[in-house]
Amino acid sequence: MKIRAARREDREQVLAFCRHTFSWGDYIDRVWDTWFSAKNGRLLVAEHGGMPVAMSHVTMCPGNLAWLEGVRVHPDFRRSGVATELLERMLARAGRLGARQASAIVAVNNTASQRMMEKNGFPVISNWAYYSTEAKLRTHKTGARLARPGDLPAIWDYLNQSRTYRQSAGRYVRSWQWYVLDRKALRQLVKEGHVVVAGAPIDGIAIINNDGYWDRADVLQVVYLDSEKSARDLLSFAINLYGRGGFSRLHVLCHESRHLTSMVEKFRIKESERFLLYNKVITG
Repeated sequence: MKIRAARREDREQVLAFCRHTFSWGDYIDRVWDTWFSAKNGRLLVAEHGGMPVAMSHVTMCPGNLAWLEGVRVHPDFRRSGVATELLERMLARAGRLGARQASAIVAVNNTASQRMMEKNGFPVISNWAYYSTEAKLRTHKTGARLARPGDLPAIWDYLNQSRTYRQSAGRYVRSWQWYVLDRKALRQLVKEGHVVVAGAPIDGIAIINNDGYWDRADVLQVVYLDSEKSARDLLSFAINLYGRGGFSRLHVLCHESRHLTSMVEKFRIKESERFLLYNKVITG
């Protein structure tokens, strides 16, 4: 088995064995071209007999974080160890690029991938829930508002005392990659108008993505949710934006705590999936 950088001509052969990865298909066809051409990552394939039989992608994210994703193996080559070989190659690439840690998500029902991550020294650092709807939702009164630059110290103080922030491993979601939510990232998110706050003093925050992801400009996402008292206000703000913004679908991604998930469910937004967030410190 040979692990190498992907070539342009690999595309159709790889997509052929990715077509039925999940019950709904796969997303690799939507990201292949972006992953192939991106300068901050590496798209890998495993080749056997001159044919690609597996693939993966590693990319660098802010905060010296490597993100590992898109591990796919042809059905005839599963349980051959090729996924572990790809994982090792991604980690080596990440280390050369200066990554201090590497992360990935795995669905809670994907026990084979969970075993692989744990066998290779990746502990679970957080549990996340993913909700999705394309239904029309009624508007709600809300006391939440977009954060202003002057709110940054109060927001950062809130996060530093937040149990949800710790349980979320200090991460938020960006294009299905779990980024580090540090003060630098928070400042940029506030500047871009993606942070919503509630309470006076601030007792809850949400991060929203109204720019879409991949080829989906019509999706509004809540990519971080954190409040013991104001989750309803924060979600109401997002739902109102979803309704008036011409979006076709609303996603909510948050730490899987009963307080937050029960609040999302009160708005009749259904859970689509749950994820385990894995992380490994890279040394040497």
